[in-house]
Amino acid sequence: MRSRSWIAVGLLLLAVCSLTCRKVDAVVEDPEDQRAWAYLRDYLRIDTSNPPGGETAGARYLQRVLTEAGVESQLVGSDPNRMSLYSRLRSGKSAPALLLLHHIDVVPADPREWSVKPFSGTMTGGYIWGRGALDIKSLGIAELMAFVDLHKPGTQLTRDVIYLAVADEESGGGKGCGELLTSRADLFENVGYVINEGGANETIVDRVSFWGIEVSQKIPLWLRLEVKGEGGHGSLPPDDGGSAGRLIELLSRIRTLELPYRLSPPVARQFSSLSQVKRGIKQEIMRNPERFFRSPRFESEFPASYRSLLRDTLVVTELKAGNGVNSVPSFASASIDIRLLPDASPDEMLQRIRELVGNAATIEVLLKGEPARESPVDSDLYRVLVARMKKAEPSSVAGPSVSPGTTDSRFFRQRGIVAYGVSPFKVNYYDAAGVHGVDERIRARFYSEGVRLMRDIVREFSTTRPQ
Repeated sequence: MRSRSWIAVGLLLLAVCSLTCRKVDAVVEDPEDQRAWAYLRDYLRIDTSNPPGGETAGARYLQRVLTEAGVESQLVGSDPNRMSLYSRLRSGKSAPALLLLHHIDVVPADPREWSVKPFSGTMTGGYIWGRGALDIKSLGIAELMAFVDLHKPGTQLTRDVIYLAVADEESGGGKGCGELLTSRADLFENVGYVINEGGANETIVDRVSFWGIEVSQKIPLWLRLEVKGEGGHGSLPPDDGGSAGRLIELLSRIRTLELPYRLSPPVARQFSSLSQVKRGIKQEIMRNPERFFRSPRFESEFPASYRSLLRDTLVVTELKAGNGVNSVPSFASASIDIRLLPDASPDEMLQRIRELVGNAATIEVLLKGEPARESPVDSDLYRVLVARMKKAEPSSVAGPSVSPGTTDSRFFRQRGIVAYGVSPFKVNYYDAAGVHGVDERIRARFYSEGVRLMRDIVREFSTTRPQ
């Protein structure tokens, strides 16, 4: 009897395992997941590093996907090698149109530092690897699939929906969004809402605790300093240290600029929401940041990523000088990346730099953003975003966030158009380090879940389901 009982138990376990395995296989082999993975991998294999750009190749790939789905699109832009892609689904309705936006270009990647080839689109270890996997080709494909869904028979659009993949975001957007909004205003007729990159989610293991919907961002001010001097033999250095030595002195002085902490209104709103999912000292600080500005615990226990939202930041990012160890260079240059709080004045900071530098160097302004209106947290789209995100993770909190970086959303906000930065993906902190870093990757399962979430958001906001 005992042996028969064990045999019965064994058969039952095998049956359960068989059913479970079939369920797992059904998830893994979901055709929509497979399609989303294939699109992203193909997209990642196209090297659209900026510089130099070459975004047209990426735009043509996206255009092929749309064509296969029966959706018309066009390449737009003034540079044949750096084209953007535009497509519009018309509803015949007057409601403000929704623009699904992402950028085609990515920052360069050094293959010597990566575990895989950065433009291989490798899928291994449960991840999809490649430059752009997080910034931001994954969002581009999620938006693409949501857009194509709207073209299916029986779908009743309540507003026009536009799909726009742009060039040049990583260099400030002057040859992408900035150019198109100026030279092709017709493309943006009646646009009232934008979904773009910039969202920042916080996770606990494999669960999202906070969905950060980006409503504002810091203002970029990119400068290049150049110092000229007499070149010569390294054995006969000039008394002033030469161009490189003088540049180093200038940069040392610039780095000592006082950049005090202060709490701006949009960051106050973000911390208020985020504090709901924090504990301990982080929660204390977020509830009343100004009380901790002079506390030693503020620098030691409050992460730099949060502190960067409480002051202007400045960092030297590029240095160029000389062509030989025994030659004094006749010029030296440095690039400086300054990010200002949303309510700061770029002109005031530029004036501070000019006064400090004086005649010791020339200053070239590479990019100077402007203050832009914060997107509202009471719009119809914002409510859809919050509802869908919380449904995807029932115990989570969704709230407004401020981006320390810069995105193309600033162009729209400056024109009074509501723009939200969204990340539909779960990204653990150790994976997030791949953004502009080494071994950029996205977990395949989280990517699939994010694609479904984006489709749900776009469908709810843009359609009326047939009865």
